[in-house]
Amino acid sequence: MLTSFTAIAESSYDISELYTVIKPASGTKAVGKYDKTIEVEYLLTPTKVDTGKYVVEIKKIGDNLYQIKDTDICVETKYCHEWTSFSEKVVLIVQSNYGYTKGKIIFD
Repeated sequence: MLTSFTAIAESSYDISELYTVIKPASGTKAVGKYDKTIEVEYLLTPTKVDTGKYVVEIKKIGDNLYQIKDTDICVETKYCHEWTSFSEKVVLIVQSNYGYTKGKIIFD
């Protein structure tokens, strides 16, 4: 007798940094490396958050950058290829505010 079941695949990625996000006024510019002037979409400032396990909704705002819905907190991941054009629920595990890896973000 065979029993069928469905396995749920999870994708887990390391968190490299946590930021406070500010969306500046349209037309704001900055000078980057090699004297390149760029128009700024978001300003990111490193921040600390309480350690713990959270279920949150996120939206991708840049390469390896995900903003937590209804907050000014942004998560930077390592080698994450998940696309979330609209809100998507994820598990966010913040283990530390220091070091090379701050925790994990888990997509269903």
